[in-house]
Amino acid sequence: MATVSEREKLEAEELEDRVIRIDRTRKTVAGGRLSSARVVVAVGDNRGHIGLGIGKARNVPEAISKGIRRAKKNMIDIPLDGYTIPHVVQAKVGGAVILLRPASRGTGIVAGGAVRQLIEISGIRDILTKSLGSGNVMNRAKACFKALSELRNPHEVAERRGIAVEEMMDREIVNPYAKEEVDESEQEAIAEAAETGAEEAAKEVVAAAVDAQPEPEAEEAEEVAEAKAEEEVLAEGGEEAETEAADDPESQSEEVEVADEEETEPAAEDEGASEDEK
Repeated sequence: MATVSEREKLEAEELEDRVIRIDRTRKTVAGGRLSSARVVVAVGDNRGHIGLGIGKARNVPEAISKGIRRAKKNMIDIPLDGYTIPHVVQAKVGGAVILLRPASRGTGIVAGGAVRQLIEISGIRDILTKSLGSGNVMNRAKACFKALSELRNPHEVAERRGIAVEEMMDREIVNPYAKEEVDESEQEAIAEAAETGAEEAAKEVVAAAVDAQPEPEAEEAEEVAEAKAEEEVLAEGGEEAETEAADDPESQSEEVEVADEEETEPAAEDEGASEDEK
């Protein structure tokens, strides 16, 4: 099978490989014999995509790696009608002729050899096949791959004709793998929307909490304003008290009397002193 690195890559990409044919050759040269290998490899995802590649190298692992890389580059999309092909198709490569025919649900894969290897990893589950020519394995594999690549998509044909698929085929054509992908994408979109909604709700809650908390600068400004207001109130109260005292005649008379008393007391003391001197 393929080398570890190539197999890891295939697993990461959810692909499967099948080695259809390994041919070993030897060439005699002046210095001795040179051996080489030719490998026919198919790569598919079991969901309607398949590729075929041929690799040549001095040893088998390298040839398999080359075949896998080329098969991945040559991958095609197979139009499906349920789990079978939409119409009959036939292809010829060299002396090999392969016929592919749709089958009803539950028929299975009626094929053998290289054709079966290709069909199994392509995602087709119900099909009838027939080999009508040469038994060369490589040519059979190429003929099968060519036949799959010549399949026509009913939706594209109906669109070119300007009619509906149901009118052209007298039934509905559905690709189950495409439907599964759509369902998965819808579920992912719903999950992402739910996550984003939860995140937005959390952000709104946090923003509301932050807005509810007064800022430190605002608190300091409020405290300074309150202190200034208190000082103004106290100052106004003192001025009002002074004005009230100035306007009140009783308070003024009391101040005058107190002043007279203070003036009379030293005079009395002076009189007492003069009497003592006499």
